[in-house]
Amino acid sequence: MSEQQHPLSQPYRNAMATVASGVHVVSTDGADGPHGITMTAVTSVSDNPPTLVLCINRETVIRPLVIANGRVCVNVLAAHQQDVAEHFAGFTNLGHAERFLQNTWFTGPDGLPHLEGALAHLSGRITDHADIGTHTVFYMAVEHIHVNPQAECGLLYFRRHFASVDHV
Repeated sequence: MSEQQHPLSQPYRNAMATVASGVHVVSTDGADGPHGITMTAVTSVSDNPPTLVLCINRETVIRPLVIANGRVCVNVLAAHQQDVAEHFAGFTNLGHAERFLQNTWFTGPDGLPHLEGALAHLSGRITDHADIGTHTVFYMAVEHIHVNPQAECGLLYFRRHFASVDHV
């Protein structure tokens, strides 16, 4: 049984599509193996202590795994990694395990999957979460950071399409 949609839901979605956002693959690993999801709803809360907020739809496969595993890695995608974003967004017919076979992944010092060539990796533990509407908001205490010294253009999502941003 589905909830009735709020009258502003579609106008809200249309308005949010005008917000250019960085593209990330959030990965986790645990008893069910590695899983990941493409996300734009990732933002900084504080740099002291370093904290991120992640908003994940409550109906996704990864949501209960993030809760159970308690640890995630935010892989900030480079412009040439659009295919990775498409795989982990479910735009292709690949299963969860197959998605990790399409590109080079390695286990980071935190024990989590890290994408080779990503602009940055920020990993840590989930400190809290709350359900709000259709999503769960997760707070992540950042414990490990790696910024790629060969960083190039970043991958964006704008007006429901991928785009790249050059160095500014």
